[in-house]
Amino acid sequence: MTTAAVTADTSLAALDRLDPSARQRLATLHPVFSPAQALPGEASLGAVAEAVGLPLAAVLATAGGAIRVEAPEGGCGCSCGTGQTTH
Repeated sequence: MTTAAVTADTSLAALDRLDPSARQRLATLHPVFSPAQALPGEASLGAVAEAVGLPLAAVLATAGGAIRVEAPEGGCGCSCGTGQTTH
């Protein structure tokens, strides 16, 4: 869990420094947040949330560790089509 406040203006690079596990938590909301994705470090949480259509409040709460999401066995059922259970 992060100790500093996470805001819409927090960059992915800053988030990685604050809490190395935050991006993995965010990937449970949408795979674009996965550390394996090639998003630029200067991208803000707010900009990415808006680009993929996620509510900013959910992104900020998840990044801060207040919300953790677990997909059901067999896949999450989201539109990404991967059938992963990690987002």
